[in-house]
Formats: sequence, structure tokens, C-alpha cells
Amino acid sequence: PFLPTEGHLATVEFEQVIGTFIYPRGVFEARQYFLLNQRPDGSGRHVLSAGTILGFSGPDTPSYDNFYAGGYNTMRGFVFRGASPRQRSTTTGQEAIVGGPFEWLNTIEYMFPITADDSLRGVVFTDFGTVEQNVTIKDFRVSPGFGLRITMPALGPAPIALDFAVPVSYAEFDSQQLFSFFAPTLSCPLMSKPSTNISKKFCRFIAFRLN
Repeated sequence: PFLPTEGHLATVEFEQVIGTFIYPRGVFEARQYFLLNQRPDGSGRHVLSAGTILGFSGPDTPSYDNFYAGGYNTMRGFVFRGASPRQRSTTTGQEAIVGGPFEWLNTIEYMFPITADDSLRGVVFTDFGTVEQNVTIKDFRVSPGFGLRITMPALGPAPIALDFAVPVSYAEFDSQQLFSFFAPTLSCPLMSKPSTNISKKFCRFIAFRLN
């Protein structure tokens, strides 16, 4: 659901990959939402949320199936995959983002109303965790920030997200990013009146990044 206000969610995924590479892969995710306050009519909700993702993969995992961190959906304050392990090429000397078989990503966020109609909300948050090449915590990242959530009926129930985040703990090779913008396009099938100019029937999202 979009903008949940109370309740919890927990999922467990496991798979055994067999082929050119043979490795197990498991991911546990949990989220909890606390409704702190609201108006008598049920609007103007103040929500505190916490979430964690713990993932493991076998030692034979190829880089394309590793875990990565960085970006709106994993760890704000970093570019896409910018908070992930890297490996230096022995021939060119250049570093490549290769990810890792272990991830532990967490977030704590407080959302509050700004306008009376709930079309504009504010958030303060801290994203923290790591992705490593083995089961250890070496390069722990912490990225606090704040942002806005803008709900527009024409775009459906998914809000536009404007976030500013500044990492205070990071690895020296990480690629940081101050501002991220995330918005649903008019092609989302969840819209009550989708645009007739859009032929695709699936929900796409656009993310703009400013370093």
C-alpha cells in the first residue's frame, strides 16, 4: 500500500539457484508502522515507521545477482548502487561496483502532515546499514535526511517524493548524492482515470538524481 499508517509487514524469500552458478539466496524483510496522532476525522496522521532487510547469498553468487545499496529504494544519500562494494581490475586499474552476498539495510522515518488536506507531508528519516562481500560489518553507512511527500490525484495514490540526505558514515569509495526526486508517471494502472495518451499498461517510475 501507498503511505501506510499502521500495522506490520514481514516477508521471507529463499531460492536455490542451479545452473552455471550454484548458490542459495535468502532475504528477510520486516516493516512496522506506528500511528502516533491524527485528527478526529482520521486525517492529519503522524506516522513513525521502521524497516529492515537482511539478505544472504552463497559464495558462488555472480556479481549480477549480488546485493547492492544506494538510491531511493535502498539507501538515500548515495547514487544508485553507490554504497556497494567495489573491485579493482588487475588489467585496467579501474574500480567496478560488484556488490556483495550480504546485506543489512535499515530505515527509520517519521511522517507528518503539512497541509490540512494531506496533499503535502513532510518526512525526517535515517537510512543505515551495509552491503558486504562476506558476513561482516566493515563499511557501515548512516545517512540522515528530510523530505516532502506530494500527493496529486492526477498521478494516482503514489506520492511524489523529494528527499535530501547527507551521509555521516560511509566508505571512502562510496558515491554520494544530496537530492533525489521520485515520482509516478501518468501510465500507472492504479489511476482512476489514466491518460489516454499513454498506451503502456504497467506502472513505471522515474527517478531524477542531482549529485
